[in-house]
Amino acid sequence: MTLKLDGSVSLGTFTLKCEIASENEIIAVTGSNGVGKTTLLRVLAGLVKLTTGSLVIDGQIIDDAETDEFVPAHQRNVSMVFQNETLLPFLTVCDNIAFPLRMSGMSRSRSRELANDAISSHGISNLANLLPRELSGGQAQRVALIRAFIGAPKIVLLDEPLSALDENARPELRTFLREQMSAIVGYKFLVTHDRQDVEQICDREIRLN
Repeated sequence: MTLKLDGSVSLGTFTLKCEIASENEIIAVTGSNGVGKTTLLRVLAGLVKLTTGSLVIDGQIIDDAETDEFVPAHQRNVSMVFQNETLLPFLTVCDNIAFPLRMSGMSRSRSRELANDAISSHGISNLANLLPRELSGGQAQRVALIRAFIGAPKIVLLDEPLSALDENARPELRTFLREQMSAIVGYKFLVTHDRQDVEQICDREIRLN
């Protein structure tokens, strides 16, 4: 299994050029502000089309600027977590975690059953019926990450998921991320400015210039 991205995307006066090959590994994406780290994730997610070149995953053309072939985000089996967790404020923790399963067509009862299993296995059963506003920042981000992994995604994209957290909350979540992402067979990218994230979570690093 291989992901190959060789192309560029232009947004206004900004152009990002990338040549990346990935297998089943966790890749840190680093670089200074404004070099295109989040743009790279958006290309992989299917939120931005390539301007030139192509993205091929497991031999399938996902995005090709020349032929205009393009697989939209909802067909890529991709999960993305942003810097600030994006839990749905009107759903409980259980229903937030079950949400991607429901969107894939799973029944409400089965999706909630799997969500409760995940909640139990991660030791947060006490949070199951709480709303996002009742959670601490660390709790909310953990829920967002559990939700990201529950559907066994092929592509996991994390955009500085720990940067908004207190320093004391990060070590435990680094361990959690390493364990969860290592268990997923697929393509995993983590945007970060923190060297500890790179060293403790990721298998290798791509630095954008």
